[in-house]
Amino acid sequence: MTRTLWLCLMILGSPAFAEDLPIPPIPPENPPMAEAAPTPDFDARAPVAPATERPTVDVRLYRSDSPDPGFGFAPGSRFQTAEDRKPIQTPGISVTVPLR
Repeated sequence: MTRTLWLCLMILGSPAFAEDLPIPPIPPENPPMAEAAPTPDFDARAPVAPATERPTVDVRLYRSDSPDPGFGFAPGSRFQTAEDRKPIQTPGISVTVPLR
């Protein structure tokens, strides 16, 4: 117990050997001026109107962009989902309805 007490007193009573702090930088005589405030964009344009006012229907091939699960496989190999193994992708219908 006396050894532990002596060790604590030695640690707490010893001076810290820290380096001196550096001298802070001297500010410039002419500080830089602040940047200009943001201004409105005078070249801004209105959104482009849709080419047609009627709904359109289109046939498209949809393929989901899933994240690459090939991490952890040998170089050059890649995990294939059931969608990747299809010889022909399933077509889908795209309906576009313009809003006013």
